[in-house]
Amino acid sequence: MQVRVPAHERTVHPGLARAALLGVRRHGSGPAAGTAARLLAAAEPVPERLHHVLLAELTGHGWPALRGAAEHLLDRPRRGEIADLIERGSLPELAARLPELQLGYHAGHTTDLSLEPGRLTVTHRALLGGAPKPAESLFTAAIHDVLVAACTGRRPAVTVRFADGSALSGDAPGERSLAGRGRVDGWTLDLATTQEAARSPVTAVRDLIAADPARRWRLEAAAGHAGCSPRTLQRTLAEQGTGFRELLSATRLGLARGLVQRTDLGLAEIAAACGFTDHAHLTRCFTARHGRPPSAIRGNGE
Repeated sequence: MQVRVPAHERTVHPGLARAALLGVRRHGSGPAAGTAARLLAAAEPVPERLHHVLLAELTGHGWPALRGAAEHLLDRPRRGEIADLIERGSLPELAARLPELQLGYHAGHTTDLSLEPGRLTVTHRALLGGAPKPAESLFTAAIHDVLVAACTGRRPAVTVRFADGSALSGDAPGERSLAGRGRVDGWTLDLATTQEAARSPVTAVRDLIAADPARRWRLEAAAGHAGCSPRTLQRTLAEQGTGFRELLSATRLGLARGLVQRTDLGLAEIAAACGFTDHAHLTRCFTARHGRPPSAIRGNGE
């Protein structure tokens, strides 16, 4: 029998709360962010109602803000079941395990998933409470987008389906602000029509690395994901004045700089998340590129 648990009695997994908080801070934040930050710093649970406020703020900034916040779920050193699933790169296994794994993060709602060749269709529904709020559903869709991209090495095309029969598709589904949209029925992640389809191999590889910077990327694997041969990728990179190693390093350093600037993660954690051997390796590469160590940039608030 389903037991209805009021939202005011539920709390949110600290990983979810932290991701939403960091996402909101990138766009400016209000009192809710300060309250959530104090609770997380004190290792106290974040109420679901407070989490809803943060998600509503994110939704007002559109899909890129939601997806950017969702990416923070993966910016700590990889460990545990989700990390193992991503490392194995099996979309069927990820789809089969997602509902179970989600229970460890949020008990109020769940998802029903249907996997067809190249397409994952999701329905978002209540489990312990009322129907999910639109912002909750959109954030969950963004999390699925990030996880599928990290698992497969390809960013899917996302289509969000609303209860009124409308749908939003594309790189950033719909208008900049998603606030005021009605209830979400679910979403589709389409890997047959990926975001890389209309982009150059260089852009595709850059986005591929950015989706999973800690992975041990090789030219052959990156070329395969980009839909070209290793020689073609090398030639295309050379025509743009770069090479695979340079692109790999530049992408990782760009992500590391972003984490240094906008998070409180330690440099060892950032190094692990972005694919560097250790703190010292990150510092050497960072200093060579930017002329200053990451600690100096963080200290100056740049």
